[in-house]
Amino acid sequence: MVTIKDVAKAANVSVTVVSKTLNGYSDVNEDTRRKVLKVAEELKYTPNMLAKNLKQKVTKSIALIFSNFERANGKDGVLFQIMSGIYAAAVDFKYEVVIYTRSLSEQQNISYWKFCKDHKIAGAVVTGLKTTDPYFQEIVNSDFPCVVLDTDLASEHTGSVSTDNVGAAKVAVEFLISKNHRKIGMINGHEFAVVSRQRLEGYKAALSEQDIDFDPTIVVNSDYSEESAYELADSYLQEHRDVTAIFFASDLMAIGFMNRCREIGVRIPEDISILGFDDIVLSSYTTPKLSTVRQNFHKLAYQACEQVIHILEKEEKGRHIMMPFKIVDRETIKEL
Repeated sequence: MVTIKDVAKAANVSVTVVSKTLNGYSDVNEDTRRKVLKVAEELKYTPNMLAKNLKQKVTKSIALIFSNFERANGKDGVLFQIMSGIYAAAVDFKYEVVIYTRSLSEQQNISYWKFCKDHKIAGAVVTGLKTTDPYFQEIVNSDFPCVVLDTDLASEHTGSVSTDNVGAAKVAVEFLISKNHRKIGMINGHEFAVVSRQRLEGYKAALSEQDIDFDPTIVVNSDYSEESAYELADSYLQEHRDVTAIFFASDLMAIGFMNRCREIGVRIPEDISILGFDDIVLSSYTTPKLSTVRQNFHKLAYQACEQVIHILEKEEKGRHIMMPFKIVDRETIKEL
């Protein structure tokens, strides 16, 4: 881990000068200030923000950072559940919550450590990260206390909380197999999400255990988008007429697919069985009501906030916490 002494040595200045520069003191000349900041960024120096905040008597707060925040993300209600879970934990532990959003371009322009430094962030819960996002690798190597949702990171200062995605996908496909389905397709999200890889792994594991050959042609990505799933429905159904059931990596994709099926006269579950993932509120209001895998986003977020506070207060190191899941069988699965 890079220290303030390392920055001072590399910049050929004293530790005091580095400290004053990073804390915005005016008695550092401009050339020196620029040199120190450049060296600090090159070395990815991340100051101990907890100690700094305690020294400066900054109000205890947890940052909730949404990456790739988009309007479409609000339709499933997941972000609200995450916010409510973070807030509930913060209240219980007498912390405040500050919300930030970071687009891909913003991540490329300002590094994670500098963003946290500039905003006096002592600890953060981050959601929405893709593995290709600049902040993903920075968080892995950072000493800012941080917990990331829907991944499996774990280090001294970084933890993660997710549903048991491999296990949930495996049980979901096993449930379809128990209904005598053997040709089971999968509509996944995108390759840059940890959960996508994990749910595909669970899907493959369930098939393997039942001696069903994996057919990569019936597994397609739909970017966790309702619109994308709607658009691919026609071609998917035409090209894979032998598929009797489809496992979707999110309810929104399942709902988009179902909407198109209704328009073209494909009956659910008579013609095709559908199983989603998430159990968003909309799932119980579709026609027919969507069968799905339930994950509790409120509890997941609560655990994330609780963990980052424990890391902040030196009560534990970062770890990966897996949350339970449940199959909710409604009206979209037919037994053959």
